[in-house]
Amino acid sequence: MQRLLEASVVERTLQATVALLALTPIVTYVLWIADGCEAFVPFISDMDLPPRSGFTFTLGYALSGILLATTGVQLGVLRERWMASAGMSQSWVNLNRFSVLAAVAAGISLFWISFTPWDEHLGLHIVQANVIFSGSVIWAFCVTLATWKMSQEEGGFSDVLAPRAAFSMLAVVGLLGMVERVFRYTGLSTDLYALEERLQLLDEACVSLNEPLLSQAAAFEWLLAASMVLIIATFLPEVRLLTGAHEEEE
Repeated sequence: MQRLLEASVVERTLQATVALLALTPIVTYVLWIADGCEAFVPFISDMDLPPRSGFTFTLGYALSGILLATTGVQLGVLRERWMASAGMSQSWVNLNRFSVLAAVAAGISLFWISFTPWDEHLGLHIVQANVIFSGSVIWAFCVTLATWKMSQEEGGFSDVLAPRAAFSMLAVVGLLGMVERVFRYTGLSTDLYALEERLQLLDEACVSLNEPLLSQAAAFEWLLAASMVLIIATFLPEVRLLTGAHEEEE
């Protein structure tokens, strides 16, 4: 376990997480277009249906889910140690622990959803997606709030606070925009199985994108996904601050 908390290991895990979360949808989208599917704008999970883009979707997000959960634990443990060394109150430690649970839940669901195409398991897919979206935003909110408090104890954290807060706001906009458009499409109904109608719009493995509200919802989903990648990237300069405090203590 101690090996996983070394600065170089945490940095490599973060770099791999950022790279996979960024490259997976891009490569998958390129293959989606190459397979003759419509360009504007699919939900990310729509690209799981064609064989070629589905392969990169499954492989990329399965690995990303494992890395996301691992990164959440690594950062959570390092932050808790830093908080203890700085004498921060238990309420902040508890907030940090809650953020770890949110990150792990999102990571597990991301791994799981990579094997759960929506055209075969719509109900389960929706539950998994909700855990990913809500877990990611909750994690972003918690770590940003904790960063604000940590910046009052150590000025170095101030450098990452502003971009992290900005990207977290973008994530919230993405989540709210996506949810609002989906509910407008389903008639503000909690019965999301209305989305099963999209199965009738399948052209072989491609989904027809002629419904404006769903295309708008998908665009907000991409905004949310991009925001999360950027938030995770803000932790790269923070690792040395977290590990340095613990190494000095030892």
